Amino acid sequence: MPTPRSKSFLSHRPKTSSAVNDGLAPHRAVPVLKKTASQTFSAYTDAKDVGPQLERVSEDRTLVDFDSAHPTVLSSVKQMYHRLSSSSKKRPPPPELGDLAGSAMSKVRRSSHDSEMVDASVGCCLMPQSQTQSGSRLTRRFGSMRNRRQATSGPAGEAARYNPEPPPMPTNYAGPPVIPTDSSRGSAARAAAAAQNERLSLTKQARRDAEVTAKFLSDGDMYTAGDDVTRDNESGVGMTCSSPIEGREYPIETRHDPIQYLPAELSTMILSNLTAATLAQTEVLSKAWRAAASSSYAWRAVFLRRFEPENHVSPTPIMMGGAGVGKKNGSRFDPGQKWKRMYQVRCTLERRWAAGTPNAIYLNGHTDSVYCCQFDEHKIITGSRDRTIRVWNLKTFECLKVIGGPANRPFASDSAPLDIHENTVLNPRSVNGTPAGQKLYSVPTDYHEASILCLQFDSKIMVTGSSDHTCIVWDISGDDYIPKYRLRRHTAGVLDVCLDDKYIISCSKDATINVWDRQTGGHVKELTGHQGPVNAVQLRGNLLVSASGDGIAKLWNLDSGTCIKDFKSQDRGLAAVEFSDDAKYVLAGGNDHVVYKFDTTTGQLLHTSSRHGGLVRSLFLDAHNNRVISGSYDQSIRISHYDSGETFGIYKDWTTSWILSAKSDYRRVVATSQDGRVVILDFGWGVHDVHLLEGR
Repeated sequence: MPTPRSKSFLSHRPKTSSAVNDGLAPHRAVPVLKKTASQTFSAYTDAKDVGPQLERVSEDRTLVDFDSAHPTVLSSVKQMYHRLSSSSKKRPPPPELGDLAGSAMSKVRRSSHDSEMVDASVGCCLMPQSQTQSGSRLTRRFGSMRNRRQATSGPAGEAARYNPEPPPMPTNYAGPPVIPTDSSRGSAARAAAAAQNERLSLTKQARRDAEVTAKFLSDGDMYTAGDDVTRDNESGVGMTCSSPIEGREYPIETRHDPIQYLPAELSTMILSNLTAATLAQTEVLSKAWRAAASSSYAWRAVFLRRFEPENHVSPTPIMMGGAGVGKKNGSRFDPGQKWKRMYQVRCTLERRWAAGTPNAIYLNGHTDSVYCCQFDEHKIITGSRDRTIRVWNLKTFECLKVIGGPANRPFASDSAPLDIHENTVLNPRSVNGTPAGQKLYSVPTDYHEASILCLQFDSKIMVTGSSDHTCIVWDISGDDYIPKYRLRRHTAGVLDVCLDDKYIISCSKDATINVWDRQTGGHVKELTGHQGPVNAVQLRGNLLVSASGDGIAKLWNLDSGTCIKDFKSQDRGLAAVEFSDDAKYVLAGGNDHVVYKFDTTTGQLLHTSSRHGGLVRSLFLDAHNNRVISGSYDQSIRISHYDSGETFGIYKDWTTSWILSAKSDYRRVVATSQDGRVVILDFGWGVHDVHLLEGR
């Protein structure tokens, strides 16, 4: 009984040959196992002569004619077989040497990553598959000579493990292939090694990417891998490695902060395209980013992009109040303005508009209803039923000038002071009848002897319309308001006027509209078509819109003098009208107690506002700030969104009588009332640095 020996790991290896002991010719083609660089052929001296040949064969994993092997090897194999199998009681004749070597070759498979030393002559030549008991003993005895762990997989069953039946040979088998002798030998082995190296490289690259990411999150710096590593755009995982054997550790390069290296002009241009919130957030990144993001040039671009008014038609319409964009000389802004602080102030004003928290300032002096008003950055001009025109200082709220006839000089009033709103911050007393008041009064060479019903001015002239059926054009370029000429054609009171660089337009209770040349005062044309008093007009380029007591608003072409389109109210007459700066929309209000919004292209009614409690006597559109101001006989001022018509501010009983006129700008609403006062709803009162928004 032979001594038990441990099972050879070779017995568990899967077959690598499909043609063993199947009755084919004795010259068999057997598979030869791949050899790696770590495997040698040093177990037997006889193997030295055949080593190069076997190694060359093993590199291509191909079939080789075993009979062509070196005869010394064949002899050594046969002798070893007899020596190892001598302990068996039954010693069957040795098998064919070719079959013996072929089955041994089919049992051996090497892993490409196996780094242990393997005897080429033994591992490749001693493994019979067709042997029964003696062959198994040979395998077990040979296995005890190997210091290898057993394979983890193999055919089930003892017979299947040691004597597997080879699969049948294909009928169209054409013989063994020819071993290549050119430079392409070993391509399969190299491909397998490259695949393994790629897997190792991916593992190392993933670990290296994780380290780079951790470094980025901890230090806040920007890193990038070397040029030999290609990154996937979405995952960031390295995809390839330049080394064919193992991944090389690449030096990590530091990407410099662009703000520190870009020219200041280029950095400013880039940052100026950010929103205000994003630009403010970049200031906390570093000192360099704070210096760049705080640049006055960047904040100027952000500020003007949001708050600078746009011009849509030519000539540019007259702006009510101020633009709120700082000091400007022509088309150029003054240098050195604090644009970031100006942006903050404008945002504060917007919040106050939304919250509805203005303060009240009253101007006292007129002795009867104040029908009209207009203001710019520095002054307010009002016209009254008391037949006078007053000029007010918008900074100190003092009366600067009173213009009227000699019989219209005001006197001190004995009546009790009028009620004021609880949010009032200023209510200066009138100086009528005092020496200071007497100094303010001015009697020009020409003046109105009836109520001042309407007015409009720009930087050079002012036009006033009166119940005396005429208009007076005043030169206001200096401190003295000098009448230039009077416009006579209407047969009833002039209810409204408007002007631009080319024309002066007047409308009247006589249901007509007259067009005048601004430079000469000559009459250009008359527009007829309304069936009732024309209460309001508004001019945009060569287009004019008018509103009448007949309940229709009309759009006119001044070049041809024809009516283009009609906008009808739902029921009654219209008292006020506004034309958008881009000439796309018409707003109208009147006895229906609502404000209509029409599309000028289609004539379609887009929406109506919520109802007032009385006649809508006044309308003003501040399209730059998306606000519509309406004043009503219900003693209220309402503020609505221009886009939707939704009302978000109602100011009722800030006066003691009807609201006759209400205009606004970025900061305030200026309204006039039948009680003879001017009331200012100031949303900028007490706001620090609000003066930075004022123009020249």
